Amino acid sequence: MKSMLNRRSTEDIAITGLLFAFFFLVIAVFQVLKPLKSGLFVEHYGAHMELYAKLANILIASIGVGTFTLLYNKLHRQRFIYTLSGFFLLSFLSLAFALGDEPDPFLIWTFYLLGDLEATMMVAAFWAYLTDLSHGPDANRLFGPIGAGGVLGGWAGVSVAKVLLPTIGTPGLLCLSALFMGGVILIVGSTETLLRRSRIFTPTIWPDARSKVESFSRGSLLEAFEGARLVFRSRYLASIAGIMGLYEVASQLMDYQFKLAAESMSGVQATQAFMTDVYLYASLLAVITQLFLVSSVMKRFGLGATLLVLPAAIIAGSLGFLAMPSLVAVSLLVIFDNGLSYSIQQTGRESLYLATGPDEKYKG
Repeated sequence: MKSMLNRRSTEDIAITGLLFAFFFLVIAVFQVLKPLKSGLFVEHYGAHMELYAKLANILIASIGVGTFTLLYNKLHRQRFIYTLSGFFLLSFLSLAFALGDEPDPFLIWTFYLLGDLEATMMVAAFWAYLTDLSHGPDANRLFGPIGAGGVLGGWAGVSVAKVLLPTIGTPGLLCLSALFMGGVILIVGSTETLLRRSRIFTPTIWPDARSKVESFSRGSLLEAFEGARLVFRSRYLASIAGIMGLYEVASQLMDYQFKLAAESMSGVQATQAFMTDVYLYASLLAVITQLFLVSSVMKRFGLGATLLVLPAAIIAGSLGFLAMPSLVAVSLLVIFDNGLSYSIQQTGRESLYLATGPDEKYKG
């Protein structure tokens, strides 16, 4: 009996490691592609045109969410992940061979939109998969260590981009991203093999949460309006929406200033390398903050103080940029924004949903 328990514990640890690696690879791919697609786009069209690309991202994300819901309802969770990962694998390989020294506008726009779509769909797929496997408090306690894979994956991804960009260029990094997507497929296959003998991770779906998800996904457009009504009727949910909305406005303004400054770079690879450096420092800040500061700040000062860290850093950085508008100042502003947003701010925002019920989580 004792050896059986030890074996099961080992399997649960293995599943935890695999899920950590799943999230690690998803975010690593996004961070590998982020400076590449932005650098290529800004170099060819400038920061002003990127504003229109961001609007196009909203449309593509909306289509992606609809496709995500359709696939999630039609396919078993394993085939669902295989389908998404396979799509991005083939897309990255196709772009790697299609992009040349002078790519045409269609390829530049496709690359830009595809990079954000990967994060939108694969991050949602990861959390849907994790929630589908997790049953009980023992699994919930492992969400933190598993989620840390995203922070470390972001740092690793942009580090890989920085090191390999001068030697293998954008096509090589796209092939590497395709390889990472293949790794996700292998990870999910291995996880499914171990699930049958796991004590903690079981393919049991929480009835209340699942029914809400299915109700939301199968419903008509009225379901979306019902979610909006929930937000408007609840001061708490409206406050969360306000926090997210105001942050996104500020973040896009900072990003626009950053891309304007990046136009001073000469050449596509120089622009990509500059953005890679900035995002590397941001990812390093996120790792340090997540590992050493988040828990202590939340325990000692509470959730309110945790949510104020990023706004305070943005205000200080903005005042510095106002006093000395330079490439260094706006780069520091972006480092603070990205580094703290992906760590302490994300943790604080997710903690706000602990006080809500299934309707608020899945509709609101």
